[in-house]
Amino acid sequence: MTDFLQGPCTVSPARVFAFAGYKVNGGFHENSEVYYDRAYFYDEDRTWVENMANGLPERGRSLPPFERCWAPQDKWVTFLNHKLASPLGVAAGPLLSSQWVTLASSRGFDCMTYKTIRSHYHPGHGLPNILHLQVDEQLPVSGPACKDPLYARGRLPGSAVGLHDPKPAASMSTRGDGLGSGSSGMLAITNSFGMPSLGPEQLAEDLPAAAAALRPGQMMVVSITGTPGRPGLSFQEDLVLAARTALAGGATALEVNLSCPNVGASHVALYQDAPAVEALLAGLIEEVGRGVPLVIKVGSFPDCDGMRRLLQAAERAGVNAVAGINGLSRRVELPGGAGPALGPDRPTSGVCGDPIRAAGLEFVTRARQIIAAEHLGLELVGVGGVTQANHVMEYLQMGADIVQTATGFMWRPNLGIDFQRLWASSGYSVQRADGRGGRG
Repeated sequence: MTDFLQGPCTVSPARVFAFAGYKVNGGFHENSEVYYDRAYFYDEDRTWVENMANGLPERGRSLPPFERCWAPQDKWVTFLNHKLASPLGVAAGPLLSSQWVTLASSRGFDCMTYKTIRSHYHPGHGLPNILHLQVDEQLPVSGPACKDPLYARGRLPGSAVGLHDPKPAASMSTRGDGLGSGSSGMLAITNSFGMPSLGPEQLAEDLPAAAAALRPGQMMVVSITGTPGRPGLSFQEDLVLAARTALAGGATALEVNLSCPNVGASHVALYQDAPAVEALLAGLIEEVGRGVPLVIKVGSFPDCDGMRRLLQAAERAGVNAVAGINGLSRRVELPGGAGPALGPDRPTSGVCGDPIRAAGLEFVTRARQIIAAEHLGLELVGVGGVTQANHVMEYLQMGADIVQTATGFMWRPNLGIDFQRLWASSGYSVQRADGRGGRG
């Protein structure tokens, strides 16, 4: 156990893809569904402000309804003292408002995370916000390869400008097995939104509407963040205001987005500064009380010692669960040396989708081992590269209590449906890699 928990975090592909062939009677949409370059539940040619104004795209609204067969209540799972009909949810990001929460709750997802909110209205970045990437392999968390640029492909959102791929690749029109079988098997995007947010008055109306859309066996977590540099407010004070806005709207659990620039003394992402995290979260909990379940959302760690320090600090502060990962930060460029794909002011951005699945599974594997070794009372949410139902099973096998998807939710409209069928066929449980009983 000691050797496993020390040194750089590396992953065995054989362990990561233990469920690669997990299918039941050919009854899933995984290998037959066409992968379009346009998301079903977000219009990439419009800004966040425009998406909020226009609502769900027609291609998302016109999907046939899903008649769900619910798990028996004795097979429901427990998360943050809530009983959930299944361990599948949507991560912070795609659920822009109550309209999106309502949609997710009807398509097989049970743990919904309302998009990150601030204490004030913020419109976020202009276009482009989402670009598709020419990536055909799992991306590393650390090492020299992380400095190499990734290249955008397809076209620039909001225009007809096409982007020439820097190297020959197979067509992106159909979905393969998703395990690195060339570009056609990878859903890879980068996104940069600037964490836009509705204002308190709008949230006071929309959060209760989102909560009202939930059914028994479902829950909604509200993601929050502070804004550095607000006049007269520290980051922590602004974070508390965001938390109070969420709670006033009826939030029953909060997720603090720590994958943002540090506001402390060091120059790393905030989640990698364990002392700063502990002080921040202890102050937040002192203001909102320990009765509010609290999740922290983090990114990847280059080594296990840093992860251990963060998890220990989180528990000391009073955190209930940790979610990871929140994408991988990379330099994304236009083909042919044309410069940063998102513009000179955004040279790096978060990579999401299939290429970060190995990193996400590695995070869950290491976090579960540390939680067990250090006897930490933390629940674990696995996120990253979940684009097929069997990916959820892989995360559960590696020790996640809940599994969430963001990119998969946006591009794979039947992902939740497929998982519910797979979950039922598995007897609502999965055997964990550490030999413990199944989740469920």
